[in-house]
Amino acid sequence: MIDQVKKVYLEKDKYILENNIKPLITKELIEEHRKTPVGRHSHQLTMVLNYLRRNHEEIKGKDLLVCTKPHKEWCLGEHPGKRGVPYKVFEDERFDSREAAEHALFLKRLKKLGLLPN
Repeated sequence: MIDQVKKVYLEKDKYILENNIKPLITKELIEEHRKTPVGRHSHQLTMVLNYLRRNHEEIKGKDLLVCTKPHKEWCLGEHPGKRGVPYKVFEDERFDSREAAEHALFLKRLKKLGLLPN
């Protein structure tokens, strides 16, 4: 029963991605996020961000930000999927502002879903 529920959920999630989220991804929307990655956003960008931030039933492998030096340095990372296990930190994806890190995370999530326009 649980497997059937998960299957239906993931099918619905894919439908939402293809029909509600994908059409919103434009160069203008990406530029809006680049200019203001933290704070108030348009309705369209808020919808996209809410979708990207959901866990989609899988927390393992979820991309995230890791603050490596408080208020000074952030890296992209990946959730291990288990409590008590440290996040995987990508030292080569390091940023000196939260805003730059947030935008890099946004782009990484879009890319992972195949949503970056050419």
